[in-house]
Amino acid sequence: MEFMEFTHGLWGAYLDALGGLRCVRERLVEFQNAKIAELKGKDAAQTSEEFMDTQTLSHEFEATTEEPQRLLQRSTQGDFKRRTAVDGPDARLLGYMMTALLYGAWEDVYRLKLALALGHSEKNALQSDLFDDLRQLRHAIVHHAGIATEKVERSKTLRWFRHGELMFITSDQVDALYHAIDNYITELCGIPQELIPQV
Repeated sequence: MEFMEFTHGLWGAYLDALGGLRCVRERLVEFQNAKIAELKGKDAAQTSEEFMDTQTLSHEFEATTEEPQRLLQRSTQGDFKRRTAVDGPDARLLGYMMTALLYGAWEDVYRLKLALALGHSEKNALQSDLFDDLRQLRHAIVHHAGIATEKVERSKTLRWFRHGELMFITSDQVDALYHAIDNYITELCGIPQELIPQV
């Protein structure tokens, strides 16, 4: 089914991005450790992780024959390590992006397609506590800077956050969400469980 292909692709991209964060962070830590070992005995002030964390790190477009090198962002190595930590802001934003894209695709594209395929004339024929909870998460992400609203706290299936809490959607929660969506679509379409490929 098209919607499930989309959700599995999105889940894979989310996991790929989390894995990428882990890899680039590990590479920076390895670089720092190698630099500290190289400078050992030469300059005591520069042979610590704290010093390395104050050093500049930048993202740039490489020079091409058409354009010179262009700076995109500059921060410190410490800032980069904080952003790319397992519980850092980059992982939090990936969860936000995945949630907003998933709900937007369901509401704006796939809900109507599925409703029509099941013989309904409009998308509102498909009602779901799961997708209503997802809608509330997306609303809090987009309109409340990721702070859980009262409606998020009152979720019926995705009971993850309290009102006023900064939401961090973990990979375990995303995994649970995707299994819940699989179950919902399977039941909705009346697909026998033995015909569902195990992921």
